Amino acid sequence: MKFLLVITSALVLFVGCQNVATKNTDSGVANVPTDIKEVSPAEAQAAVSKAYSQFIDVRTAEEYAGGHAARAVNVPLDTISSKLDTLEKNEPVYLICQTGNRSKKAAAILKESGFNNVLNVTGGTVAWQAAGLPMETKSPHGAPPAK
Repeated sequence: MKFLLVITSALVLFVGCQNVATKNTDSGVANVPTDIKEVSPAEAQAAVSKAYSQFIDVRTAEEYAGGHAARAVNVPLDTISSKLDTLEKNEPVYLICQTGNRSKKAAAILKESGFNNVLNVTGGTVAWQAAGLPMETKSPHGAPPAK
C-alpha cells in the first residue's frame, strides 16, 4: 500500500512540474508572457540579423539619422503608442535608444499593450558602437525614418 502511495505521489509531482505547452513564434522564441528582458548589444545583433526581426530605435528622427544600429527601424518614443498596430505582438521586439533609458520606457508601453517578448538593448546605441557592431545612416529596407 505504501508503495502505491509513493508511486502515485511521485506521478502527481512529475506531471505537476511539467511546463505548459507554448507556441513558438516564427523566429523560434517561445511566446510566453515574461518581464522585459535586458540583452547585450551582441545578443541583440545576433537576433536581429535574421531575415525577420523587429528592431526598433526609439530615439528622435534626428538622432536616428545621425547613425543607428544596423537594421533598426525608427519609431520615436513619443509616437510608439500610435504605431503599435505596425508591430507583430507575438514576435520578439528588440528596443534600443541612446543609453537604454527611453527604450525601457518604450518596453513598458509594449508590455502594457500585451506584447509578450520585449527585449531592451542594455546600454543602447552607445554600447552598440562600443562593441564595434554595425551602424547605418540610412533606414533599412529603403524606408524613410519615421517623423
